[in-house]
Amino acid sequence: MNLESAILSCFRAGILAVRADGTVEYLNKIGSKILEGSPIEIGDNVHEKANDNSFYRLLSDALSMNYLPARIEAELPGKDGDPLILGFTLAELKNGEELNGICAFFKDLTQVEMAQENENLKDRLMVLGQMAAGLAHEIRNPIASIGVHCSILRPHLAENEKLSASIRSIASDVARVEAIISECLSFVRPDVLGLREIGVDSLVKDICVKFQELYPGINFSISVPATKQLVADIDPGLFSRAVTNLLSNAADACLGKGNIEIALSRTHHFTDIMRLDRRDNGLLPGHGDVSEKEYIRIRIKDDGPGMSRELQERIFIPFFTTKKQGTGIGLPLTQKIIHSHGGVIDLKSSPGKGAEFIIQIPVRQKHV
Repeated sequence: MNLESAILSCFRAGILAVRADGTVEYLNKIGSKILEGSPIEIGDNVHEKANDNSFYRLLSDALSMNYLPARIEAELPGKDGDPLILGFTLAELKNGEELNGICAFFKDLTQVEMAQENENLKDRLMVLGQMAAGLAHEIRNPIASIGVHCSILRPHLAENEKLSASIRSIASDVARVEAIISECLSFVRPDVLGLREIGVDSLVKDICVKFQELYPGINFSISVPATKQLVADIDPGLFSRAVTNLLSNAADACLGKGNIEIALSRTHHFTDIMRLDRRDNGLLPGHGDVSEKEYIRIRIKDDGPGMSRELQERIFIPFFTTKKQGTGIGLPLTQKIIHSHGGVIDLKSSPGKGAEFIIQIPVRQKHV
């Protein structure tokens, strides 16, 4: 046994590698043991096993996705017939720039392990939030002082155009720093969802009306099902912010002119029996209310310049931005909000062909 095989075989998590055509290329021993209730072997094809459970179905669908969801939990049959909670992450398998397949790293999340992992994550986020809040307080005090002094100096320097321009520039920079601090705090704070039953199509339409006023050179077109309103359990404030961030990003990409298409629909996808960092019931086929398996799909497509693959891989990284006045928090915050709703967000783009963001959120959430 070579060193690479030795490392993989003793890895404490399950590892399953799948080729681009769906063929299972590698499965370590602990992975095989975890999946005893839903066995799969090297040489099997995940497309053929997609109907067996949510894990294999997600792997099958993920092979055609441009942006892989991360930190996912799925429920599937265990060895003794009891439900098994599987926690996993996905990664691309590449040979240079060529995509050869995907790899899943997964773990059997028992009740104790799951509670402990959630508690540890909660503690880390709390410490990070406290550090960010303290840092923001220390920065805001001198920034506020600078802003006050700008206000005091402005009327006294009205006749000196050069100094007045400097004061305006300082005030503008102060406002920008304040905006960055607010965005950073929003990102590090855990999302506490105020879930309400909201007409998502009406909410998105209202946002589009405001954007049409802000960007008269852009044509915002929206399509919704003619049958009935698309209602879901969401936090209207947070979800509005996520949609606003995506539309703002699309408008900036179009440079104030062009077309942005928004399409809403109801769907059943792999996520109907999957969840992201959420504990819920009724996720297996035949269990729970049918509405718990329905998702609302929102597509936001622009005809801007599009993005290279390298850029797509970095846009959800906090503080990464290509804009001169950007903070690099908008899209990561959007992703965080969608994931906190138990949803997924994907991106399809190529240079010269615009960009398309796809959101899927569950119709029903467990109110906590």
